Amino acid sequence: MAFTEIASASVRQAIEDASDPKGFVPFDRFVEIALYHPGFGYYTADRKRVGRNRSTDFFTASSMKDAFGPILIEAAIALLKEAGIDPSDATWTEIGAEPETALLESMATPFRDTQAIRVGENLELDGPLVVFSNELFDAQAFHSVIFKNGAWRERGIEIAPQGIRIGHRDLQTPILEPIVETLPKVAPEGYTVDLPIQAKKLLSRICKQTWVGAFIAFDYGKTWQALSYDTAQGTARSYRNHRQTSDLLADIGEQDLTCHICWDWLESTLDETNFRSIVLESQESFVLKRAPEFVGNVFATGSGFGNPAKNQLRELIHPSLMGQKFQALSAIRLPV
Repeated sequence: MAFTEIASASVRQAIEDASDPKGFVPFDRFVEIALYHPGFGYYTADRKRVGRNRSTDFFTASSMKDAFGPILIEAAIALLKEAGIDPSDATWTEIGAEPETALLESMATPFRDTQAIRVGENLELDGPLVVFSNELFDAQAFHSVIFKNGAWRERGIEIAPQGIRIGHRDLQTPILEPIVETLPKVAPEGYTVDLPIQAKKLLSRICKQTWVGAFIAFDYGKTWQALSYDTAQGTARSYRNHRQTSDLLADIGEQDLTCHICWDWLESTLDETNFRSIVLESQESFVLKRAPEFVGNVFATGSGFGNPAKNQLRELIHPSLMGQKFQALSAIRLPV
């Protein structure tokens, strides 16, 4: 594999500082640098990332507030009531909101309060809450392994005078060993599995705090079975200017790096921390089942494309648009 030249001296220095004596950087450390380095990280830099114009990189369901906001309010009310919590006693908490934006900003809600916890801010959760996130877990650093010469190897970045490239080494990161034990003993040469371990760790941090109420997370992911057997090239990719590529080494800090999360890991984390009514469903299913009043009212307004909420609702639930591409994980935790 050819080397990719690093144009930025600060980027090269950060990667060199993270490398071992052989010039190898574990994949998760490289992704963490690219996304969250305080000097140039993709998510720490002052830039507009989300939107539909040419200066942004992608848009999300949170970009469609006219529909997505009321949908989440209706769904959250029902989940809180199932948990035996009055919505007026609960605080809506959005984790990972983009700077200067929040889904329910300027909206009337039945909640006691609303708050947004952004990248780098303290994650302190207590009391009755609705904990909501949209494409938060796929924005975490991830490990990667590859099947080479009859064994699973750890993927990472090799740095040399001429640049960087993706390479591999024998397993040396302890956290990978028990996970690799659950992978197939024999796989096609070059089969790659990207491992969203940091996403599971983040959910553990969220769930081990003392709050009660409703949990709602929208994201894209796969089962462990699918990651192990159905994604030979892995799921890691980059996004920039609304284009998806497989070139993870280009323009470090200027493009998003992501991979599919493992839903099994998140579901088991919720179960282990006393959540109940754990449901994973497509975004389409969540909207239609959890917000029937809003959906009914919007579609009762008649045909045509003059209603922004109706246009957004169509996009959120259409199977070929966002309806099946994204999934929703929801759960409740009851007061003691």
